[in-house]
Amino acid sequence: MLPLFALIAGHVALSSWRWSLIEAALAGTRPRFGPAFATGAFAQGLGTFLPSPLIHVACRGLANRMNGASGLRGAVSGGIDQIADFAIILLMAVPAAFAFARRDAQSYYLGAALMLPVGLFFTLFLPVVVRSIRLPGFLRGKGEALSRLDRPTLLKIYGISMTRLVSLTLMNILIHAAIGVATIPAIIVSVPLVALTTSVAMLPGAIGVSEWSFSAVFAGFSIAPGAIVLFVLANRILLTGVSLAIALIVLFAKMPAWLGRVPRRWG
Repeated sequence: MLPLFALIAGHVALSSWRWSLIEAALAGTRPRFGPAFATGAFAQGLGTFLPSPLIHVACRGLANRMNGASGLRGAVSGGIDQIADFAIILLMAVPAAFAFARRDAQSYYLGAALMLPVGLFFTLFLPVVVRSIRLPGFLRGKGEALSRLDRPTLLKIYGISMTRLVSLTLMNILIHAAIGVATIPAIIVSVPLVALTTSVAMLPGAIGVSEWSFSAVFAGFSIAPGAIVLFVLANRILLTGVSLAIALIVLFAKMPAWLGRVPRRWG
């Protein structure tokens, strides 16, 4: 349980670091990491039974209010933060889908290695695309803000996002190690596909979608039905329990300070 706790806490820390980079690019000043991590942990916990991307966006707005900055801008940077996760998931879902169709995990390893430089190319090319787009007048300010995401920042965001996918995979491998069902190749292939379906579905806590997606991929890799049921139940219980535990620890530790900093108006 302790390794899983550490992985999820690290997962939250990576997301908070990435968001702070985006917020710093948009605002010109780096937000304090404490509120970023605290609200990120809260979003991780609430995301186990509410739509996770929306909760993360709202909590990033709250993090800005904790810092005395614009809650709306925090929500915008939070939205960009979630897009970064989705882009990496989509990138790696392509070789994962190919590997699933072939029932061959080795195809995923090769495909993922090939997709890494593809993602890197698009990351480096993104500033050129942003500068070339002519936006309407009322959106021009947002376009100028996005142009502040320079290549060094984008490379950090790309690396952090890829690391988060690795940490998500390791969480599921830890669950496999704890209960002894499923196989590591099936888990590695399933994670990008499950993450993609749950992101698109936008259901509260991805309840049902996550379990169905794991079941479909595992069945394709000839995992026994009983083992599939045990894994998806353990996955739901352990990830939810540890995420909520981290959120509650942060909540009890930080709530007095939060209440002292909340401004009376949202702006």
